[in-house]
Amino acid sequence: MKNIFLALVSMMCLAALSQDKISPVIKQGTKFNYIVHTGGQDYSFSASLDSVSHGYIKMGWMIEGLGSGGWIMKKNSLEKATHGYWDQPIADSDVELPDDQNVLILSSAQWESMQKDKKVAFDDQNFLVKIPTDQQLQKLNGKVLDGILLEAENGFRIWILNNSSFPMVLKIEGNPHDINLDLQSID
Repeated sequence: MKNIFLALVSMMCLAALSQDKISPVIKQGTKFNYIVHTGGQDYSFSASLDSVSHGYIKMGWMIEGLGSGGWIMKKNSLEKATHGYWDQPIADSDVELPDDQNVLILSSAQWESMQKDKKVAFDDQNFLVKIPTDQQLQKLNGKVLDGILLEAENGFRIWILNNSSFPMVLKIEGNPHDINLDLQSID
């Protein structure tokens, strides 16, 4: 009987190992490739971590048919922002975000709240950490990403990479601003 029990436990452990989540290495130079859905149209969109230092991130972006530019987030934005930056991107310019806004990344305060309280304040809404269904798991190349699903009462969902240094947005769904994203790859 003990042998059967040990065999079952071993099989369960092997099954769990085969479903490990992947955690991509994120650093300066990492590029995130998305499909953005807005206004009934789909566009190829990429964002790259062009310059990263303590209290500073310059994120370059490129949108098919629009061009490229950059977003700059400084210390206050990276530490305390609770709102997203939803303005139309401006090609050929680097836009410094206000202290209360970030783009494609959670602030340190949001990350801490998510870890401690299992909730995040974002765009004047409360998002709760949810356990994703199998269909809601985010995958790259058939492998499950180590992500966290956040959901607001109105169905607005954001998937975040489970990475305390770079809690990047993996997917946005049901956004009242009509800007939704699907991650395609990380280079």
